[in-house]
Amino acid sequence: MPELTFTLRPRPPFRLDLTVWALRRRAHNVVDRFDDGVWRRVLVVGKSAVGIAVTQTRTGSRPEIEVRTSAARPQALKADVSAIVTRMLGLDRDLSGFYKLARDDARLGELADRLRGMKPVRYATVFEAFANAVACQLVSLSAGMHVLNRIAEAFGARGAAAEMRSFPPAAAIAHSTPDALRALGLSRQKGEYLIGLARLAIDPKDRDFASIAPLANDDAIARLSKIRGVGRWTAEYVMLRGFGRINIFPGDDVGGRNKLFEWLGVDGAPTYDGVAAMLERWHPYGGLIYLHLIVNSVAGGGHVAA
Repeated sequence: MPELTFTLRPRPPFRLDLTVWALRRRAHNVVDRFDDGVWRRVLVVGKSAVGIAVTQTRTGSRPEIEVRTSAARPQALKADVSAIVTRMLGLDRDLSGFYKLARDDARLGELADRLRGMKPVRYATVFEAFANAVACQLVSLSAGMHVLNRIAEAFGARGAAAEMRSFPPAAAIAHSTPDALRALGLSRQKGEYLIGLARLAIDPKDRDFASIAPLANDDAIARLSKIRGVGRWTAEYVMLRGFGRINIFPGDDVGGRNKLFEWLGVDGAPTYDGVAAMLERWHPYGGLIYLHLIVNSVAGGGHVAA
């Protein structure tokens, strides 16, 4: 398979390892792999499967990453791959306001310093964000990840490395059946929801929910919540992880709420309104704090070198 290597320059500060772990979340994630400092994934660009291997080659005030692509026509796909990688890893996101806020707040400052260089990640598509939400509703993240792995292995596009698959394109799921998805670990109802979302994502009049992107948060959440199977938690999760709205902390996320309470040293049962009140002092970075708390728990488990 032909290869092409090119360089991207993230806005500093940037650390590839911390950023990729915000995508991976669990070591058994087979779509996003990170071994020996290299992030590997298969992207679907149009009808082409593109294997990428990304390495950070420069740190400090002028960070750089090297992107090695494997595809039938890598040069023709370079611009698209560059745009996807930039969006997924948040390479162009300016977090200077967040770091300024952290300098004046001891608690946030410790977290920001510990994970300095972690960028706000997004999934490759909004549909992928929806699929992660559906698979992980009402189950643990670890269990949901196993289901997502099986769906990727069944429906993902094959990369240059035979053992790797892309996250399943919406078109592949749209033409599946609830019974096929049930065999992979989704309930029949969740399978129906996911197929419905996939069909919306491939609508040529609104590819991958593009009409949502220009809307204000409240309007976007209201629109998303009208979709069958999409409640407040899913809508907020997709706003953060699909559309990159880093001011949105998914307030109904039990794991996220528990991490927030643990970080703040607060006792009691977390509530949606309580979470919003606690995060007000750090507005508009609630979603970025959510991502930091996820990676902080992984780093605490020894998966990431702090």
